[in-house]
Amino acid sequence: MIGVIDTSALIRLFVPDGPIPDGLDEFFQGVERGRNIAIAPELIVVESANVINKKRKAGEISEEESRQLLLDILAMPIRLFPHRPLIQPSFDLASEYELTLYDALFLALATAQGAIVFSTDEAMVKVAGLMNL
Repeated sequence: MIGVIDTSALIRLFVPDGPIPDGLDEFFQGVERGRNIAIAPELIVVESANVINKKRKAGEISEEESRQLLLDILAMPIRLFPHRPLIQPSFDLASEYELTLYDALFLALATAQGAIVFSTDEAMVKVAGLMNL
């Protein structure tokens, strides 16, 4: 199984400040066993670093914790895909479903790769359901 992991879902694995998407733990167990493949657009790296930095600035995590968290996230077995081939379909999805281009990028990748989507973002989960992803 191929799964697109969005930033909100990835961060939840490390900072449990809410529910983890259904099936995500089991999915990553399958990744570790070579049965599943986790993928994401390269944007996930920048978004994750930004979330970590915001949590550090808000005092939710320490400087040391933020640096370790970033290293842990960078070490996750997620295959990264470049943005350029996904921009046009992302733009179309953003227009059709009133999403940010950032969110649409994850859905465009899922569509292109025949993947399911793991997210904690309600709007993205709703659209992924409408798209049967």
